Amino acid sequence: MIRTLIFFLAGILIPIHLFAESGPFSTPVPSSPGIKLSTLTDPDPVFPGERFQLFLSIQIEEGWHIYSLQPMDGNELLATRILIEDNVFQSVEYWKESSTHLIQDDAQAKMVKGHIAHAEFQNFFDVPELIKPGSYSINGKLLYRACDNNLCTLPQSLPFITRLQVGAKK
Repeated sequence: MIRTLIFFLAGILIPIHLFAESGPFSTPVPSSPGIKLSTLTDPDPVFPGERFQLFLSIQIEEGWHIYSLQPMDGNELLATRILIEDNVFQSVEYWKESSTHLIQDDAQAKMVKGHIAHAEFQNFFDVPELIKPGSYSINGKLLYRACDNNLCTLPQSLPFITRLQVGAKK
């Protein structure tokens, strides 16, 4: 009885993975690819009644790709999306993206439109006429999936924040 109790406690206290060896069928679980996002507004500062552009610049780890904002027919669930949280600035248009590549995506077993190495997204925003001068933040999220032709990540959310200075009305 005491021997059984000792083995039971040892099993709880000493993790089994300490004794596990890499076998011929074990596969390391990959981490998420390196996706880096930078933001820029132009012009900065802006003034009431003017328009500015918000740019998102995405660096994508070598060997990976993300999907287009406008995927090919049948790939709508793979589309990258940009969500802007409530703010005082009104989006003027749809987001535009840099040139895409046609990629034979073996992870999806189909041809897809996406970005390799680098992607840029831009949109125009109007500054309200009655806005008070000051510093304002624009918060958002880049929603994407990344693939490396063997596997795809689950949908990822990459938050961003940028600041914009609004000057006194001219």
